Amino acid sequence: MRTPEQVRWDFVQQWLDKAHKDLQAATILCNSNIGDYDDVGFHAQQAAEKYIKSLLVRYQVEFPKTHSIAVLRQLVAQVDQTLA
Repeated sequence: MRTPEQVRWDFVQQWLDKAHKDLQAATILCNSNIGDYDDVGFHAQQAAEKYIKSLLVRYQVEFPKTHSIAVLRQLVAQVDQTLA
């Protein structure tokens, strides 16, 4: 049987995996000749959001369904002011 800590780390890893995929997509698009960087910005924002959410999961801070990095930063400040 898995401990609660192991389960929590699984959730953290899931968020990190998703964030890494968004970062890879942003990198691929940025290095291409698409000429339009809206999608690069989208995937970069998504990656940042998911990396922050992985940190919040790590510290067991509940967060709303949001795409606002500002809102997520306020929640990060509850556990680590320097990271916020």
